[in-house]
Amino acid sequence: MSHIYRWHKRLKATLEGPMVDDAPLHLQQSDLDGACGQHCMMMALMILGLVQRKDLGISKANRKNALGSFWRSALPYYFKGSKPHRLASFLTPYQDHVSCTVIDKHPANDVAATLYGDGLCIVGIQNPALDLDHWALAVGIGKREGKTEEKLLLLDPAIPPLPMLPWNATITLNASRRGWHRYESANAAMKVLLCDALCLIPRPIGAASTFD
Repeated sequence: MSHIYRWHKRLKATLEGPMVDDAPLHLQQSDLDGACGQHCMMMALMILGLVQRKDLGISKANRKNALGSFWRSALPYYFKGSKPHRLASFLTPYQDHVSCTVIDKHPANDVAATLYGDGLCIVGIQNPALDLDHWALAVGIGKREGKTEEKLLLLDPAIPPLPMLPWNATITLNASRRGWHRYESANAAMKVLLCDALCLIPRPIGAASTFD
């Protein structure tokens, strides 16, 4: 049975993993930091064409531009992690270019609608028993042909990229009766809760700039 995958139109896959504008996309966090949200934000901004790979880096924090403002607000949370509305606030310097809506209850439908509308979603996944509280970037949706169950295609900053794929993990979009979603990667399979999401949609030129 074949699979059907749909991912963001600016993404392409190479032997090195996902690429945007002929530059590597994936950003992997260290084992020590809590900056999964910041890594997801940077990948999203690259996909949306608002940041280039060569311009990334905390060293840009002193610059008087949008990226500098991003890092000045995000750095205090680099090692301790960020809650949804705090994470959304880091995008304020880019609010003229991308809308950001925080969904903190039952986000699955909003995430699917955003991805089908050529947006991106930073999704929050948790498993209290595993002490997991993590952000990953959803870049598309996949399913088996003839089946209704869909999976989010994720770029997870906690694990390496995969060759020839623009994602490195998946999570079922439909929850079980007990509310669990199944997360799978090359080296892990576990049940998680899909707790919240930041839905990112590019703004038309000249549109109003407000964050929800």
